[in-house]
Amino acid sequence: MSKLSTKEQWDRAAAAVADHADTLRAATTHRELRAWAEAQDLTNPASQWVKVKAELRKQHDIDYDQIRADTLAQESKALAEAGDDAPTITLCVAGDAEVNSFAVCAADNDSESWYGEYHPNDRIYAEGDELSAEKSAADKAVFLAGKAREAIGADAVRLTILTTHPDLDAADLAATANRYRVIVDVEHTEQNPAVALTRAPGYRTWREIRLDRLVTHTTPA
Repeated sequence: MSKLSTKEQWDRAAAAVADHADTLRAATTHRELRAWAEAQDLTNPASQWVKVKAELRKQHDIDYDQIRADTLAQESKALAEAGDDAPTITLCVAGDAEVNSFAVCAADNDSESWYGEYHPNDRIYAEGDELSAEKSAADKAVFLAGKAREAIGADAVRLTILTTHPDLDAADLAATANRYRVIVDVEHTEQNPAVALTRAPGYRTWREIRLDRLVTHTTPA
């Protein structure tokens, strides 16, 4: 589809939300609403999705962002309560907007690491923005912890993220954490080997990591 003007985006959003009123009112989760929008090709570009969410509020009193926030909070609480004895993982993260690169590594062994340049279509990183760089790196750490959880066959894992960025918060990572059953804590530190890895030459993929070695504590059988 060719690029639409702002007016065309608003008109398209309004028509779609009006035409699918019954489907939208019957939705019980933000995921159903998002899936509907994706099926209608209403989430890309981001400016189109913003207008769809506005029309949901205007026409049907559906606050997507609030529904999403409430759902993620409930899921995070339930996951935390279910994971009292979960295996633990500690990962250092860093994002460097100056060179458009990220790094994730084990706190005690930076040879177990994932680093390189951001993909041009990275869903979180906005070029030149330091906080989004750090959020994207942290989101990758949550994904990696989820893969480690799968590798060891655990129901959930506890991940401590070590970051030098003062504004990174665990709430920023809730959607990915809930999806991969990772209970996330964020701690701020000045001793972070991931920072240097953002400037390392070349790249390393997560598939090169020995996932079970990321786990620093497992629950006795």
